[in-house]
Amino acid sequence: MKKLPKIYHEQINKKIKNNKEIAYVSKEDIPEDKKEESIDDVLNKVFNGIGYSFNIPLRIETFNKVYETSLIAKSNNYLITFDNDTIPLSEVKKIVML
Repeated sequence: MKKLPKIYHEQINKKIKNNKEIAYVSKEDIPEDKKEESIDDVLNKVFNGIGYSFNIPLRIETFNKVYETSLIAKSNNYLITFDNDTIPLSEVKKIVML
């Protein structure tokens, strides 16, 4: 086997303090724009935003079930999901973008 040249590496002359400082975040520290949005605001962002609506993952909470899926369309009073479920808008409690 051939003898390879040495690789240069600089000497570390200081103490390394990785992960010595930790930040804690509470609910009060969350900015106002990151707090809960209304259902209509989230739906407007999904359907009127840049890109396709089925590429945006959502968590839809209803009175009976929690869906983690994407939306295909919004009809008069229903949401149609990527999993071929129809969810009445009257049953939706909360929608969160993941």
